[in-house]
Amino acid sequence: MPCKICNKKTRKLINFGNFPVAHRFKKKNQKEKKSKLALSCCPKCNLVQLEKLFPLTDLRPRFEWINYNEPEEHLDKLVNIISKLKGINKNSVISGVSYKEHTTLGRLKKKGFKNIWSLDMKKDLDIKLKKFNLETIQDKISNANINKILKNKKKSDVLIARHILEHSYNTKDFIQSLKNLVNESGYIIFEVPDCSKALSDCDYTSIWEEHVLYFTENSLKKLLIDQGLNISYFEIYKYSYENIMIIITKIKKSKNFKKIYKKKTPININWKNLKKDRFLVRNKIQKYRKENYKICLFGTGHSAFTYLNLTKIHDLIDIVIDDDKHKKNYYLPNSNLKIQNSSVLKKFTKLCLILGVNSESEKKILLRLKKIKSKLVLYSVYKRSKYSF
Repeated sequence: MPCKICNKKTRKLINFGNFPVAHRFKKKNQKEKKSKLALSCCPKCNLVQLEKLFPLTDLRPRFEWINYNEPEEHLDKLVNIISKLKGINKNSVISGVSYKEHTTLGRLKKKGFKNIWSLDMKKDLDIKLKKFNLETIQDKISNANINKILKNKKKSDVLIARHILEHSYNTKDFIQSLKNLVNESGYIIFEVPDCSKALSDCDYTSIWEEHVLYFTENSLKKLLIDQGLNISYFEIYKYSYENIMIIITKIKKSKNFKKIYKKKTPININWKNLKKDRFLVRNKIQKYRKENYKICLFGTGHSAFTYLNLTKIHDLIDIVIDDDKHKKNYYLPNSNLKIQNSSVLKKFTKLCLILGVNSESEKKILLRLKKIKSKLVLYSVYKRSKYSF
């Protein structure tokens, strides 16, 4: 497969198999469409990417209640950085490309910035669908009519794109559209997951059919520099389970720029390590099954779903729990595991819980579990959790 960025032939890392989309919750025995989930790496860009893209029509949500939440503890700091950028003042035009920027723009508005806009999904991007998410937004931005958008909007002095670059199918076109929305002296701010630890530590929860690109500091910087952007600011903001990279760029005016790269991130996600991890996880769970523990997956987001698929432990799971009322009585994709409310856990005297939620949700769940009198054993799907297998 050619690299999405430089077209050089990529090196296959691993083919995990065929799976449905993570948010395609279903009825029992409902037929499912599956696509290949595989990773490859470009020897030139060192960029890890999906070997084959899932069809965009499959990624569009079936349900209006499907949503994605990103950590926001760092946004106050980001807003302070934006307000101090060279040439930026309260009259500068600040903008965002999707709903992901609303909370950031809200903070800037409270700080006194007057000229703020976001892309209008219907008017600017001509999205007429009732149910859509980043899969559609990124595609429309890549093919956007910039003149139409700028007919009623001023070019940005600061354009923010949080957690969408990694979703882009036509990445170079996507970046070019953003550049066309910004003044010559303006800034484009990208925020993406830092996949360095995931790639080196074999954290399978980072793999998702909606994430086309898996960035490290090197591959992110190289991509943006090669697409004609200078780097004004870079930071890795640390979170419990997945760090994020914040990079502030400007359109470069000359070809004489300094490339600063760190040592390449080791990529250890491969068939040998996956087989070893599958053996480890299965043995630990079977040990508790022999001791009459009920095995429970707690959480049904894409991280938990991916972990279950890649470790192949569906047959060991007795109960799937998610307290989102919308998911009740649906079944987990790629299985016949019914999603239930956490109230059912009171029935069991011995529970082995596999936590498939982020660190903040995990804390809340652990507080609630203290009220359950069952004997508990805890594991987590995340490598960086203290409950990791």
